[in-house]
Amino acid sequence: MAQRGEDIGLAVIGCGPIGRIRAELARDYPGIGWLGVCDIREELARDLAQDAEADFHTTDAAELLARPEVNAVIIATQESAHVVPILQALEHGHRLFIEKPLAVDVRDSEKVAAAIEAAGVDAVMGYTQRFRRRFLTIKERVMQGQVGAVTAVSARAMLNRTIAEMCLSRANQHDTTTPVVISGTHVLDMCLWLMADRKPVSVYAHSTDHIFGSAGSKDTTFAIVEMDDGSMLSLNHSWAAPHVWPGAVYGMQIGITGDRGVIDIEDMHRDLVLASEIPQGAGYKKGSADDIPRHVDFLNSIPFGEHAVGQFWGPVREETNAWFQRLYIGQETPHTTTREGHQNLLLCMAIDLSAKRGEKLSLPLEIDDFYR
Repeated sequence: MAQRGEDIGLAVIGCGPIGRIRAELARDYPGIGWLGVCDIREELARDLAQDAEADFHTTDAAELLARPEVNAVIIATQESAHVVPILQALEHGHRLFIEKPLAVDVRDSEKVAAAIEAAGVDAVMGYTQRFRRRFLTIKERVMQGQVGAVTAVSARAMLNRTIAEMCLSRANQHDTTTPVVISGTHVLDMCLWLMADRKPVSVYAHSTDHIFGSAGSKDTTFAIVEMDDGSMLSLNHSWAAPHVWPGAVYGMQIGITGDRGVIDIEDMHRDLVLASEIPQGAGYKKGSADDIPRHVDFLNSIPFGEHAVGQFWGPVREETNAWFQRLYIGQETPHTTTREGHQNLLLCMAIDLSAKRGEKLSLPLEIDDFYR
């Protein structure tokens, strides 16, 4: 049995919805000996510090990361603001939990991944789908060989366009704020995790941009990825479902074909449906309704979970507490590594690049290929 380690001195950088959830979970974990929070918006940091009973709050990440109490860090800023606090945390040798992606620029992602490896710190990424019971069960069955050798995986993912609008509204680089890079990476990570150690060798993709093209982004992307062992991944992802689509955030369908069996995954959340005269909130906009009323809701379709009977429940709770266990007693966990996260970003951007060029690309690409 693993032995109890030192108390965790936790810094949470970014006090938005996900940072808030993880900080409140830290408040309730007995191995957290000290908690500090940071956000460039002082009111968010102050309010979270009060609600999570934090020991310290600030608007200066460098100040928090330099505190002697800190030995672990959650990076939960917006996607384009990950690089600086990650590198600052590495200067102090802090263990890291990083919301995906490492960066929205390939060179920055490579720089960060290399810096993490050079520092030798334990660092993982927030790919919450890995902590849902159904996918853990499927992973175990695949590992046991119950479908034989996996020869093909097909995946479809879809979400309400509210999330696309939210991401685009806060992004500086709309050409890399695409359905594949920002949200399709979750289903991609799941497929690669289930396919286990296979390496992509080529990709061909196509995108549409009828809705978000004017914002410099895409609506839907289809891709075919060939692997080094001859197996194949078919991926299509859209974040352009209408505002009234009942799935609050993320729905997936995945088919796994092996040479001795198949696994079919229906994860569109149509098993728990609410219909009401009262307009429903849309995913991350908790408790609010869109301008277009939405009266049907696929419950439990927010991938990270939700509050119920006074506590937060769901995969983010499992994922966060598992990370605390990883730090506190050295427990093995199924978290995505930062190298896996970097490879996810490279493949997502290769998919977008193939769609942009309209041609099949051989992989891996050189970093400079993404900028030509």
